[in-house]
This record gives sequence, structure tokens and C-alpha cells, in this order.
Amino acid sequence: MGVPLSILRGFARGTGKFHTVVVAGSEPWASYLAQRFFATPPQREWVGKVRLSTLPHALQRLSVSANLVITRADELTARLLLTGGCLAVPEWVDLLMTVPDDFETLTRGNHSLKSDLKTAQRNGLICQVSHSAGDLDTFYHVFYVPFVRKRHGAYAYTWSLGMLRYYLRRGVLFWVMQEGQRIAGAVLRARGTVVQTVAMGTINGDYAPVRLGATTAIYCHAIEYARTSGCTAINFGGSRPILTDGALRFKTKWGMRLVEQSRPCYDFLIRWEKLDDSILAFLSQTPLVFRDRGQLSAVAYVPGDGPLAQQQAAGAYRALWAPGLHRLYLMSGMGWQPGSTPSPDTHLVDARSALTGGARAFLTGSPK
Repeated sequence: MGVPLSILRGFARGTGKFHTVVVAGSEPWASYLAQRFFATPPQREWVGKVRLSTLPHALQRLSVSANLVITRADELTARLLLTGGCLAVPEWVDLLMTVPDDFETLTRGNHSLKSDLKTAQRNGLICQVSHSAGDLDTFYHVFYVPFVRKRHGAYAYTWSLGMLRYYLRRGVLFWVMQEGQRIAGAVLRARGTVVQTVAMGTINGDYAPVRLGATTAIYCHAIEYARTSGCTAINFGGSRPILTDGALRFKTKWGMRLVEQSRPCYDFLIRWEKLDDSILAFLSQTPLVFRDRGQLSAVAYVPGDGPLAQQQAAGAYRALWAPGLHRLYLMSGMGWQPGSTPSPDTHLVDARSALTGGARAFLTGSPK
């Protein structure tokens, strides 16, 4: 028994330079963020399995020659390692919506969401309700499992059919129909005052139904189901803790807010000795949500030549902000121009003030 440990080497995104990332944890899940660091699949050197008690020492030793160290950790391992100044990034975050009074309130001033609703209506999408065990078998094998595997690849995780049967006894299966044909589906259940989206899928896992508006149709009927069930909120499930993630951006368009997952969740514990160009490029392309004193905050790097102005701060905020965040830390490599005033929930950081001191140095880096 022990924690798997390996070293990845390759060309980093954004810099084109050869860099090193140390990864600890079970594969392939431990390498999810590390793979986003590299421009092409990196070379892997297998170090071996390390006892949990000696893992902090092993990571400290390897970090001297690495640009980045990433550990996928459960709660016990996280408690052991967080004393080392790591940034704790949840593997998944949930998106929660307060059930709106009506669709007019939901779409007011939201032109993108109005367009999505019109697309679903124009394509004639309707939803049908089922509680049939046979329908669930079809949904599981033809819709749900293929969809998750095509979407997440090696990182895919699916509920068992038995678990979905358990949820269906306390919930509902929605079919999205077009011209009498099933093109997508979802299993939902009401738990207390919250409706939970348990599973979603498209026929054969294809993306075409999504473009037709299938996800929009499911969300609309989830809202109606919540109302008739007397629920006040809907949990639309997990998204990756990356502010530019497509699923996360789509959900926040509906007014959903980021919340921690209610069930036990792994964390990516990220550390670096020096905030170099490769890490800044990584945070530019992969702005991360992290745990910040009991809340969720996020950090992103805003590229540019020279000190950045208020305009760049405002643009980054509009592009990246997500409801539910406590604070958004925006880093600039050359600082910020005098007079750049962020919104109260944004902190402008001069990356030069956080070059050393570890992965949490930017939290106290001077806003300039």
C-alpha cells in the first residue's frame, strides 16, 4: 500500500519550454490538472508508491527540481499536506440554482439564455416523464454511459445501474423528444427542498442533441419538476473547478452558483516553489477554483505587456466571475496601473510580489 508517485516532463502550454510536474495519487485521475499544464502528452517517469507518513518529505525533495507539484488527496491526506502551503483545489464543484419564480425573471437581461431557449423551442424539443425500469435500462446503456465516457474519456466516472434504480424510485426519468424520437434524457430526484440532477445523457453519447438544445430542455423541465415537488433549489451536479470550463460557464448563465459538493470529495493539492512563467501561463488558460478559508475563491493570470489597466481588470472579471465565489484573484506579471479599482470581490495582485513563498503567497500579495 502507498501513494503512487510519478514525474511528468514535457513542453508547457503557453511557454513552449520543457518543464516538470510531480504528480501523486491514483491514476489517471491524479494527472487531470497536470495534463492541462502540458501542450502535448508528457513523458512519465514512475517513482513508485510512497507511504503516506513519508509523502510530505518525498514531495518536498522532488519539488526542488519541479515547476509544479500536484497531489490528488482524500480528506486524511489533505490534512497531512495542507501544512505545507498548498493550494487546495476541489476535484469537482456543484452548481446550485434557486428555483426562479418564472422564466421571465430568469431570462430578464440574459440574451444568451433567451437564445438557448428559442433554439430548443425552434427544434421542437419536448420532455416526457417515465418511471419505467425498462426505460431506465435503455437510458443507462444507450444514453448515460456513452455520454459520460465520450465527454470525460479516461477520467469518466459513472453511477452503477443499481444506484440509478434506487434514485429513480425516489425521482423521475425525463426523456427529451424530437419528432417522437428520444434524443436525450436525465434522472432527477427530490431530496428535502433540493432537486438533484443525478445523471444526464444523449443518444449514443452524441453531442448533436446538445446543439439542438437538449440540455436547455432538461433544465427547463427540472425547474418545473422542482416547483411541483415543492423544492426551492436544484443541484445541477458537478463541474470541473476551472472558470473557463464549458459546462461551468453554461450553468452559471442560468444563474447557478458554485457550492462545495455535499458528498466526500478529493482535492488537488497544488504547490510550487517559485511562481514562474509556466505557472502563470497555466493559470491564464486554467483559472482555478480553490478553497479559501471555508469558502470558494478563484485565481487567474491576466497576460499583458506592462502594468495592466482598469479596463483589463473589468474584462477579466466579466469573462471569469462565477456566482458563489468569495473572491477572484487576478494576477498581472507587471502589476496594475495606479487607480485600477476592482470590484469589492476582486483582488488585483502584482505577481512579482508572490514570486516566492509558495502557492498561497498571492493571497497576501500586495494589490497593485
